[in-house]
Amino acid sequence: MKYDVHIYPIVRVKVFGVEADSQVEAIKKAETVFDFDQLLNHYYSDVEVEYADDIDGFLVDEQGDERHERSQFYDKEYRPR
Repeated sequence: MKYDVHIYPIVRVKVFGVEADSQVEAIKKAETVFDFDQLLNHYYSDVEVEYADDIDGFLVDEQGDERHERSQFYDKEYRPR
């Protein structure tokens, strides 16, 4: 099964085509795709943008489920909402 995982660390990050046996496993794999610190931490002369190491939750879509009937929201502890 492949899943598209949306990660909400206050911004939304969608990771396409995650191979997993369950939605929770897909979330855990999606979190490792890239480094949020590297992506979000930027320093300018008068502005500092920093990743706060906080994820609000996740949305998992099953690929092929065009009507999103099996989509599921999870909290940051991987519990279904």
